[in-house]
Amino acid sequence: MEIFAERVATSAMTARGDKIVDSVSGREEGLGVRARRGATYGFGHTSDLAPASVLEVTRQALASLASPASHRATVVPETGGAPAEYPVDCGPADASGRPEDGWTEEDGTGDTRLRHAGLLRSVADLAGDGGDRLVSVSAVLRGERRVVRIADSAGGHAVHRTGRERLAVTAVVGPRTEPVAARASIGLNGLGARLGQADVRATVGEALRRARARASASPAPVGEMPVILAPGTGAVLIHEACGHGLEADHLARRSSVFHGLLGRRLGPAGLTLVDDASVDGAWGSYAYDDEGQPGRRTVLIEDGVLVDYLWDRSHARAEPGAVPANGRRQNYQCQPMPRMSNLLVLAGGTAPQDIIADTPHGIYVARLGDGRVNTATGAFVFAAKETYAIRRGRLCEPLADCSLIGTGPEVLREIDAIGTDFALGPPGICGKDGQALPVGYGQPTLRVRRGLRVGGTAL
Repeated sequence: MEIFAERVATSAMTARGDKIVDSVSGREEGLGVRARRGATYGFGHTSDLAPASVLEVTRQALASLASPASHRATVVPETGGAPAEYPVDCGPADASGRPEDGWTEEDGTGDTRLRHAGLLRSVADLAGDGGDRLVSVSAVLRGERRVVRIADSAGGHAVHRTGRERLAVTAVVGPRTEPVAARASIGLNGLGARLGQADVRATVGEALRRARARASASPAPVGEMPVILAPGTGAVLIHEACGHGLEADHLARRSSVFHGLLGRRLGPAGLTLVDDASVDGAWGSYAYDDEGQPGRRTVLIEDGVLVDYLWDRSHARAEPGAVPANGRRQNYQCQPMPRMSNLLVLAGGTAPQDIIADTPHGIYVARLGDGRVNTATGAFVFAAKETYAIRRGRLCEPLADCSLIGTGPEVLREIDAIGTDFALGPPGICGKDGQALPVGYGQPTLRVRRGLRVGGTAL
């Protein structure tokens, strides 16, 4: 039996130009109960934390074990009425009787809203300083403070507190008849996460730079060619094309192209891929996963060889030696599943300028957009939102949006240069089976010599 209780405060504020056009905030708490009998799980949840409701949701979870559909959630209706006299405690109390849940009184309320409004109003001024090609600018600033307590019938107990703030800026430049938009974002993860004016200035500047590059872009080429992925953001491709296929639930369903390949070479010597929840301040980091297991560094591919997968507790039970550290859930209404935290390609030994100089032709991908992957085959397609032509070993003109098409295993095999310039990418949100979670990613400069097809518009 496992109990997962959480309390969360969220806020979101939107600005267009120098005006705040939307502001919302709220708090929520709830509890989920998961029962297990053999390989079958029963689950229930409630936002009413009165003792009677907690007992009822526990009975429902146990009763659902008899259902032929294992792992199916049973939603217990909220009872409403007066607040519980003895709510489930989500953290030890301080001398005042308030839970020590890592919040201050201002989180999600007055002072936070004033601070966020001040930061957002400065976006228009900062963008206006960037030149007369600006058509419009908008920004969204989101904040979250969360405390989770997890306990199980084996005596396990963990308290996990997080705080996040994320700013996204969209700039539109060019002639008003044919404007071009680009977006940049920044995120902080930690109990003291507080974005400041320097963060806003850097994000506005990056959004403007990207928009101007797109405004002067030439048509992208078509066909298979060498592709260099920039440090940081290029790891989105590795996350989608390879990372999801290494999650244990896909392996159990035999819906992963990496099933049965443990111990096999997947990439070149020097390629090391890790999932690391312990990176201080990274967007996907956590002290404990959502099953109460300590966050850790899991080496997935070592020197090109597949050595491990990503496990949650339910799948690790069936695999001797598997260490669960990646059981994650969106909130108390969801059951955990194996998910990535921060997926990282570690630095190699080649200077990034040498990788470019050694590439006679191809494209340089500075920023990736959305993508789709079939975990069973590894086939994927991604939108490349900022790219540059490579000719005779030099970066040349910016190119219009294009697509990258390939398969995860082929991309790994065809990596032939790994840079020394490791960097984390911007904050990401990853969706899987209806659950959206914050994830991080990072990599050095990577060159994929063959196997990536570019879908552009050049004739």
